[in-house]
Amino acid sequence: MSERKSILVVEDDPPVMEFLIDTLSAGYDVLPAKTIQEGWALFSQKRPALALLDVSLPDGSGTDMCRRIRAHPERAETPVIILTGRRQMDDKKDGFASGADQYLVKPIESAELLMWVGALLTRVAVDKGELGRLHAGRLVLDPKAMIAAWDGALLTNLTPKEFQLLHYIVRRRPAVVSRREILSRLWHTVAVDNLVDTHMHNLRRKLPQALAVHIQAVPGKGFRYLDSPSQ
Repeated sequence: MSERKSILVVEDDPPVMEFLIDTLSAGYDVLPAKTIQEGWALFSQKRPALALLDVSLPDGSGTDMCRRIRAHPERAETPVIILTGRRQMDDKKDGFASGADQYLVKPIESAELLMWVGALLTRVAVDKGELGRLHAGRLVLDPKAMIAAWDGALLTNLTPKEFQLLHYIVRRRPAVVSRREILSRLWHTVAVDNLVDTHMHNLRRKLPQALAVHIQAVPGKGFRYLDSPSQ
């Protein structure tokens, strides 16, 4: 019998917390917290399989906690769902920019929440089990260890999402990958303007020039990685 996974829930509204515990507890061990401080202590001690964060919390924003998770040296790839009453596009952009895997708006049906939790946990299991070290000429990517190296030198300044973006287009090379496909695969959404372009711009800016030229924008279609930039 497989071990039950734990889910960290940081939510300060008692009725919402009760709903989340009732929804999730049948299949997961729920770690409830009312503040970021409590949530971070549980995250550090219990190593949950997924974090579910409200945005407006007594001691700060759930998006700030998401950024903190993404900066964690060992747990940066923990799936994060932002669950909030904020539905404006700017709020969604901020949620995804913080590194969230999904942005869901309250109220939400139990079935939809369980669907997203299950999908994200399945994605993590597939990534860990199937995606091994990837070689593309002088570039080496190891998704399990989150290591990128060019000409033997480690690229240590990439965020987790930038690493995922680079890994995805390299793995799909030489195909052109659309923004919609990237949004669907890496952010599990298709409706956030300029999110891919912003991350791609930041990624290319951080890469050595000799590597950055391998990434090409294809007008009206998306991006691709070419082993030979002259192709």
